Amino acid sequence: MFRYNLTLALASLQQRPGLTFLVILTIAIGLSLYTTVQTMAYHSSSVPVAHKSMNLFSVQMDNRELAAELITEQMRMVNSTYKDAMNLRQWQLDGVTSSINWNSNGVINVEDNRVPAIRSEILATDSQFFTMFETPFLFGSGWSPSEDRNSAAVIVLSRAMNDRLFGGENSVGKILRINTLNLKVVGVMADWTITRRFYDRSFMPGYLHEFFVPFQFALDNDLPRNANFNCWSTEAQQAGQFRTQNLQQLLSSECTWVSLWAEIPDRSVEAYRAQVGNYIAAQKELGRFPREPQYYVTDLQHQVNYHGSRNGYINTLKMISLLFFAVCLLNAVSILLAKFIRRSREVSLRRALGARKSTIIYQYVLEVSLLGAMGGMLGILLSKVGLWGMLNIRLYAVDYTVTAESIAHQYQLNWLLIGEAFFTSIVCALVVSMYPIWRVCNISPATQLKAE
Repeated sequence: MFRYNLTLALASLQQRPGLTFLVILTIAIGLSLYTTVQTMAYHSSSVPVAHKSMNLFSVQMDNRELAAELITEQMRMVNSTYKDAMNLRQWQLDGVTSSINWNSNGVINVEDNRVPAIRSEILATDSQFFTMFETPFLFGSGWSPSEDRNSAAVIVLSRAMNDRLFGGENSVGKILRINTLNLKVVGVMADWTITRRFYDRSFMPGYLHEFFVPFQFALDNDLPRNANFNCWSTEAQQAGQFRTQNLQQLLSSECTWVSLWAEIPDRSVEAYRAQVGNYIAAQKELGRFPREPQYYVTDLQHQVNYHGSRNGYINTLKMISLLFFAVCLLNAVSILLAKFIRRSREVSLRRALGARKSTIIYQYVLEVSLLGAMGGMLGILLSKVGLWGMLNIRLYAVDYTVTAESIAHQYQLNWLLIGEAFFTSIVCALVVSMYPIWRVCNISPATQLKAE
């Protein structure tokens, strides 16, 4: 019976090819815009290291002077001072590990004079960074804790920079220069497909660091501090100099510029928060932290959710795409109604000859399901074109300061999104066909045949 009804459904689709194609195209166009925007929203709200994002915490303490403005949101709170970050890293709590980082920059070059030098951002961090955030490696690995302590001249670079500087070969053990400093390559990261640069709390999309060095090496060799300094008024005039000068004064100052992260198991979260509160109380007795105690120990999941909720651009596009899809479905109702009403004579004749209404409904539901499936496949193809277009718009908007390879993963359909689009297409086709099918199947056969 299924094969028989399938044959009738296919024959019916061929009878009015123009209307059939119009229904498919209407569904596909609405679905493609909806899926394009949903894909962008999906990647925009994706959480890095999702399986432990509730155990990765950004740690912030309000050490500002009394005259500073009131801050009530975690995302606007200042980073850590160097001395506070180092003090908190010394804690020995059950299962807790911590990592610090800040931005630097320099001129990168290799021994091969045929490879032009480049100026790039550099992340000064520690060995825990790579294990805490589970960065993938193509060659080698991150450096060891002992190399942290010994201020080792080592470096990790991205796959893109390895391709550019070393032709894509295994560069572990080779020498790379930052300005005039020689460093040994210990690892080449594989493509790290995170949507936003969360680890330095900038949450910039598509601008991941290309080079990573030990923070102690960066300090000992006085690499520039490309940081957002938030200093007390007594030190504010020197903030501009702290980027390249007065390092020792910066390290002992009340300027906040270091991002501090902690990986804390569930059993130790409350103890860690309590210890942060105790640390602030102890520092207040030494004349620091003059304001009312305020600190944040915020997991990565909540930070990503916050940025996603404030992404007005994507939220507006989602609403527009949903409304456009609804308009397309309403147009599909009209086209299906015209298509089925033209067949009312056939339906009336079949019913007069004894065909049950349920049999005719079953055939039409099968026909509409095929329309939805074909609309879904075409819509998915159009979505890929739409995502390619949005990728190029993004590249143009940022003046090509990022490469297509670094952000392409944010504009890719995955199997989950493809399946969702295909299922949505079939379900919506069935929903919009309910009225046309009900209408044609409830025409009185006697009235229709008498009119003929």
